[in-house]
This record gives sequence, C-alpha cells and structure tokens, in this order.
Amino acid sequence: MKAIIVGGGPAGYVSALVMRRLGAEVFLIEKEEIGGTCLNKGCIPTKTVIHNLKHASSSMNLQILMEKKDKVVDTQKKGLMMLLKQAGVKIIKSEAELVNPKTVFLKSTGEKLQADRIIIATGSRPRELPMLNFDGEKILSSDDLWKLKKIPESITIIGAGAIGCEFAWIFHLLGSKVSLVELMPRVLPMEDEDVSREVEKLFKKKKIEFHTGVKIEDLKKIDNSVQISLSNAKSISSQVVLVSVGRAFNTECIQTSEVKLGSKKEIIVDEKMQTNIENIFAAGDVTGQWLLAHVAYREAEVAAKNAMGYSEKMDYSVIPSTIYTVTEVASVGLKEAEAVKKGIDIKKGIFPFRASGKAHIIGEIDGFVKVIADKESDAIIGAHIAGADASELIHELAMAVKLKAKARDLKDLIHSHPTLSECVGEAIKDLFGEAIHKIR
Repeated sequence: MKAIIVGGGPAGYVSALVMRRLGAEVFLIEKEEIGGTCLNKGCIPTKTVIHNLKHASSSMNLQILMEKKDKVVDTQKKGLMMLLKQAGVKIIKSEAELVNPKTVFLKSTGEKLQADRIIIATGSRPRELPMLNFDGEKILSSDDLWKLKKIPESITIIGAGAIGCEFAWIFHLLGSKVSLVELMPRVLPMEDEDVSREVEKLFKKKKIEFHTGVKIEDLKKIDNSVQISLSNAKSISSQVVLVSVGRAFNTECIQTSEVKLGSKKEIIVDEKMQTNIENIFAAGDVTGQWLLAHVAYREAEVAAKNAMGYSEKMDYSVIPSTIYTVTEVASVGLKEAEAVKKGIDIKKGIFPFRASGKAHIIGEIDGFVKVIADKESDAIIGAHIAGADASELIHELAMAVKLKAKARDLKDLIHSHPTLSECVGEAIKDLFGEAIHKIR
C-alpha cells in the first residue's frame, strides 16, 4: 500500500505514523514546517509564552521570551522529525495539488506522485473580515504576532473566543493596554455561561477592557494608531489590531478535484473520515469539525486506519476543550444551557477553588469546578472548570462522561490532600448537597 499525506500538522504527521506502522509506504508532503500551526504558531508557542510570563521573577524582554519559545518549539520539532525518520516516513517539502483521486502534483519539482490512498490534512489559517484585511503592520492575524519586534503599548482584539482571550492575557502580561471586542453577548461565548462570567469578572479585576454584543461600525488607520467605532457609540484607539474571528480552511489544493466541499470550503467527510471519493480521506481542521490539535490526532488515527482497511468511527461526543487565559478554562460534555434545551432534567454541583487548601498554597483561589448530571439517570453529562490547572483536572471528568458514570458511584471517591482535584470530588458531592468544605 502506498499513501500520500498532504499536510504535516497534527493530523498529517499522526496519519503518516499510523499508516507507516500498519505497513504502508508513506509520503508526507508539507510546504512549510512540520508540526503545523499547533507546534509553530499556536498551541505550543502561546502556552510557552504564557508560562514564562506568568512565572517570570521580573519583567522579561521580548527577545528573551521569543528565544525561550523558539527553544521549546525547536526541541519539539526535532523530536517529531526523529519520530518520522525512525518510522520510515518520506518527507517532501513542497506545495501540493490533487490532480486526480490517486495523483498529487508537487509544485516544487513539477513531478506527479501516485498512491493508493491519499489523506488531506492541510489545516486552517486565520480568517479575514471585510474592513479588517491583514496588512502585517496595523491589522494583524494571530500568525503575524510572532513577527512583532516590539511590544505594542495598546492592542484591540476583535473576537473574544479562545484565541482572542489567550492573546488578551498574553499582551496584558507583556504590559500592553488590551481591549476586546465581541459580537456575541459575552466573552468565550461557546463556553458554559458561568465560566464566561467568571472570566469576565477576572478580566475586570485585571483591567482588561472588553466590549460584548457590539459590531464594528468603522475603522480608520490614523498615523500610528487604529481608530475603531463600535455600534454602542464607543470608540477605541490602539497601536495595533488583532483579528481572531475564526479560521479559514486550506482546501485550495483540492479545488480542481471532485472532492466535495461544504459551504465554508471545508472538506466533507463521514464518520470514518472518508470523503465522497473512496480512496481519499481527510483529518484535522480542514474537515471543519472541532479545530483542536487533540481532535486532529484522533481524526488522523481513524482516517489512517480506515485507509488501511479497518473500520473505525470518529466520536465527537466527549471532547475536552481547554483555554489558557486570565485563568485556565476547561470543559467537556454538555453545557448547562444545552442540557436544558435538550429537555434533560439536570442537577448541578459547584465547588469554588477558594475553599481549597491547595489553591491557597499556590496562590490561585479564583474559579470553580461545575459538574452537571442527569437527575433521572444520575449520569454525569458535562463538566466545566475555570481556575488553576483546569486543563489537567478536566480529564477525570471526561472519563466520567465517556463511561456515563453515575454521580453516586463517584461521590465517595477519595482524592489526595492537598490537591486541586479535591475540588472535583467536592463538586460531585455537591450534586447531592454533600460538599464538605462549601459554605452555604
């Protein structure tokens, strides 16, 4: 079996490794850097920067910060290249175009490469808006931020989703005056409402300005600033503007083919990650599902195994989501409003970090753990955390949702003391009004 993977990000390199381990001859085509957006411009760089700023004993200049970020990225990239090399994956640096269901054209050499199976994993890029076209100087994408030579005195961020809120925190830590603009009624509009309100409260505490439920009416570049007029009659002036309003899908390489695209130019796949063409599969952001690296990993496994003749299905029902902003945010399963909309009679348990000894030890007492259960079946159906180490704590609850665990079976589980995970146990107890350390 000969396979071509187009795109070397999380979905692409995982597809390559899995197919190679299953015995295929694999060609991995990537026009830029192995690791994709996640490793080079997204997950790893942003979290490295946040960690270093948060734990710096004094102010850190931009050059040192970027050097630390580059060191982490380079180390990860070397490890990834070693994995691919040891597996026997053949890497080709080139832009690619799908010629027909079994042929890919390499633009760097002009040659055509044929294979029995093709997986498209070309990812996504920052999406532009009318009036907010990227110019690399004043109107920036999240990719452009890594090219900044100096820290802006002020920045306006359009879009208060995960990316916008993470960069709001980064630039606040760097000393910039930060303003967030969001069309929806609250920041992090895709999260549980209690979580959004907690983040808004902490933004106010840190003096990070935000405007929600507003549109941009006008934008003018004047000398060294950008002037934005909002629909609430307010105006904002800042040195630069970051546009973080979602992602556009990189499907240019297949648009001359018969692979079916959706309304947003995403690749349409079934639960096996198979396109409308039998031997072509797709995985990662380009499918327009959950734009998360860990989801891309799993989609890649499913696509690769099915391309090799297995029969696996992608399950999106239990996906932990994490955001690293003024506090960490993590969620899994149903939000409270979603459960109510579905007609589920719910019960919920909430436990504040402020009541945790470990939270006081580490000096991070803001936030809470919220657990949602089906009152009739007692199954845990959702969980939401805003607070320290939320990204680590969520997985105990993700397991509970995955296994449809009963709250009554988990409420007596003993958690080590002093730990933040005690807050998870207390939140589950609170479903029954039995939380020990919660002041009523």
